[in-house]
Amino acid sequence: MTELTFRQATREDGPLILHFIYKLAEHEGIEKDITATVETLNQSLFEEHAAEVVFGEFQGQPVGFALFFHNFSTLVGKKGLYLEDLYIVPEMRGRGFGHQFFAHLAKLALKRDCGRFEWWCLNENESGMRFYEKIGAEPMTDWTVHRLSETQMKQLVKKEETLN
Repeated sequence: MTELTFRQATREDGPLILHFIYKLAEHEGIEKDITATVETLNQSLFEEHAAEVVFGEFQGQPVGFALFFHNFSTLVGKKGLYLEDLYIVPEMRGRGFGHQFFAHLAKLALKRDCGRFEWWCLNENESGMRFYEKIGAEPMTDWTVHRLSETQMKQLVKKEETLN
């Protein structure tokens, strides 16, 4: 198996991080939803430390990235590692790099004493679902994800303020 080397992203990687975000969004058909900029990424990742990025490199070239952050489980009483995005360039898929990314992140989670390593997967991503099953991940079918967008959060706050 061909091995990747991994490195943490630095502020200078802002344009590369945004490039991978665009490639992932294009792959998922949601590039119109991107509002991230190099500036917002640099602020969030390198000033606020809200998330981290690791690159997988093959022969000195970045071929994929993973963006992750810590969440917390009250049931476990520990932080967890939450994988927001993983992307590998199409021409490098099928070489075991996805498995290496997950193993690298699992090692990092264990080193940081995380009680869990979690992520979401689109239901129509059948190949992703098969891969996750193959590495031993269990789908959490008894939970429904809910989300408030920034606009919806503002509407909720405004509504609450008018009630008080």
